[in-house]
Amino acid sequence: MRRRILSTLTITLAVTLFAACDQANPVAPATAVAPPTAASHSLLGTLLGAPKTITPLLRNTPLAANLSASGTVGLLGTAIVIPGAGFSVIVPPLAAPMGTRITVTALAGSKVAYEFAPHGLRFNLPLVATQDLRNTQARNGGLVSPLSLGVGYFPDSTHITTITELLNINVNLLNQTAITTIWHFSGYIITVGEDQ
Repeated sequence: MRRRILSTLTITLAVTLFAACDQANPVAPATAVAPPTAASHSLLGTLLGAPKTITPLLRNTPLAANLSASGTVGLLGTAIVIPGAGFSVIVPPLAAPMGTRITVTALAGSKVAYEFAPHGLRFNLPLVATQDLRNTQARNGGLVSPLSLGVGYFPDSTHITTITELLNINVNLLNQTAITTIWHFSGYIITVGEDQ
């Protein structure tokens, strides 16, 4: 029992110190992520040598307007859910400084695309984003194979089908969901038929 209390106090102290150190700069500088100059591979995905135009996954019923939801990072992180878009993102503890307010916007129209704010924010741990595929072309029996999906990072919200980074996506065929990890903000779009 004494060890459990000591462990809890140690973790609480570490989290408090971490948060206190980051209070002066709760958000990374708000700069767009520049396209890389050379292609490279990592566990995070593929950085493309040049911007690439992709084919987006489409919703069966377009969103009539942007849908937004926000959350503030606390001791246990936060979760942001947009039910009308079939989307959720989990911000784990210690991924971002406590007090950071995060907003996710599902973009209006047919494309399964999202903007995240604050722009330029980078994370210490990856966020876990989940997309429900049941109202998309990739639903069971739909026009698109769920196994052909990827996630593209778009730095320019005026050209959301032009990406500079391609991320892996895990598809759960039984639950009809697609899950990916996110290490930085600003915009992401689900792609169809891209090489991973």
